[in-house]
Amino acid sequence: KRKRSVNKFTVNLGDGGKEHVVKGRTHDSIYNALMARADIRARLNKEKGKEMHLLGKKGIEGYVNLGMPLKYIPENSHFEMKFYKVNWNRKVGRHQYESKGKKCIIFYVVSFGSRWENNARYRILWCQQLVKDSSKLCVFAPEGETIKDALCKDGRFHSCLEKKEWQLRENKKYRPSDHCVDNLANRSFEVVVKTKQPTKGQGKTYHYFKRTILDLYPDLKKQSTVIDKLFAKAFAEALEQGKSRSAVFKLYRENFGKETKNSTLIKVHKRLGVLSDSVGFIQWANNGNDGSATCFVLHDKYILTCHHVVGHIVGEGVDEKDWASIISHCARVTFSYEDKYPKEDSWFSLAPWFEISDKDLDFAVLELEGDRSLFRAGLVELSYPLPFNGLIYIIGHPDGQAKSADGCTVVPVFERKRECHCRIQRGQKEVCNNVRCVSEDRQCIHMFTQRSFQDVINNPNVVTYDTSFFFGSSGSPVFNADGQLVAMHTAGYKYEKNKQLHSIVEFGFSMVAILAAIKKKYKAWYEVALSSLGEDAGDKP
Repeated sequence: KRKRSVNKFTVNLGDGGKEHVVKGRTHDSIYNALMARADIRARLNKEKGKEMHLLGKKGIEGYVNLGMPLKYIPENSHFEMKFYKVNWNRKVGRHQYESKGKKCIIFYVVSFGSRWENNARYRILWCQQLVKDSSKLCVFAPEGETIKDALCKDGRFHSCLEKKEWQLRENKKYRPSDHCVDNLANRSFEVVVKTKQPTKGQGKTYHYFKRTILDLYPDLKKQSTVIDKLFAKAFAEALEQGKSRSAVFKLYRENFGKETKNSTLIKVHKRLGVLSDSVGFIQWANNGNDGSATCFVLHDKYILTCHHVVGHIVGEGVDEKDWASIISHCARVTFSYEDKYPKEDSWFSLAPWFEISDKDLDFAVLELEGDRSLFRAGLVELSYPLPFNGLIYIIGHPDGQAKSADGCTVVPVFERKRECHCRIQRGQKEVCNNVRCVSEDRQCIHMFTQRSFQDVINNPNVVTYDTSFFFGSSGSPVFNADGQLVAMHTAGYKYEKNKQLHSIVEFGFSMVAILAAIKKKYKAWYEVALSSLGEDAGDKP
């Protein structure tokens, strides 16, 4: 049989008159089919200052988006036309269907949202009258589009959904907004919005991979793009095979979980305990701009942290020549935050000095002020090239909380030059293994934490659930199993599952690369401040 090239439906104009039959080509939108009729155009002209809505009464339920193609309207569907006042000069949303050749997914969303924190009602629509009607909204989107894009492009949903974190809820099951719409067909959901951001620790800490940070640091942006492509490809392949995103994460967890045993020698713990004395908690308060991060003693009175951390301290739009003064007035450092929040006499101030830094490698050297006899031992002489694999350890202040250590497994994800020696179970494609990341002579290490997938770990011996390094740990030193300093923790890539944040991959720049950059750009300072390293330091392979 030939496919229908024309579709039709009936509509009551809401004026007490008869029902009208509306016809149109299947690829036409509902709106275009309506506007083809003179009587409907005349009715619309009488309702100036109002927006038109169609409420499905038969064949399809809820308020439809007027941009929906007619081919997705069931035969003999019936609608009731309604007009409501326009709020804030906004026009009715008409999400135009532009993805030709792709299947259209139709699902439903309740007209009012809920707050994540207390389940109270939360406004998610521009038109409040749609909320009062207590009818669902019929949403459509092409296959492969994310839930967030589907609702934000719809036009009827409030702009808060673009800015806030939210999920869809169905029978107490949650679906993150970054999931695709492919499995939502003909199902109904409620939007649950997180209206408050978590504020753990002292002051607020920043989220990694913010667009503003990526724009400032090209290397971070490059790595973010590569990691995005890696997982996007894995997700796409999984969906083609009928698998879920959870299955993809589980595959990576299973594969990397076999790379290294989880046990750690006691001598390593003791060594890390000594090294942790040189790890500091840097905190700032700059006219409402409060936050925290991690740093460590490089040598003598000099400490090392991330350049983007210093950027957060001084705030946006500040000329770099003024950074030194702001740092001195707004930030301070302590090495004693291991349990309770430190007392005032355990803090060091910072000198008005900012001369050694690099945006590409994301590092900055700051200068401590105070009694030099109380300064902690420097770690620079422990610098060592990146390991190819095995366990490494981050020591820092995640979430602005007390100092802690996290054991990680090296995960190479860049520039694969040989075949991976390990295959995922059940015939899955190969995953990167034992390859260094090298970009223009700047080495970067990638780590996969043992606690990256909290929902699938049932080991009763894992008691450091709250120590996954997400926020506030930029600037943390990264050590190999021998206690040698191999990198500085720079950023991380996270996702949310089952209401918990999980790390996909964390990374930091090589100390060898950082020292080489300092030696090249700031040779005079290097030869004086880091003279103990010798001539070949920073030139290691």
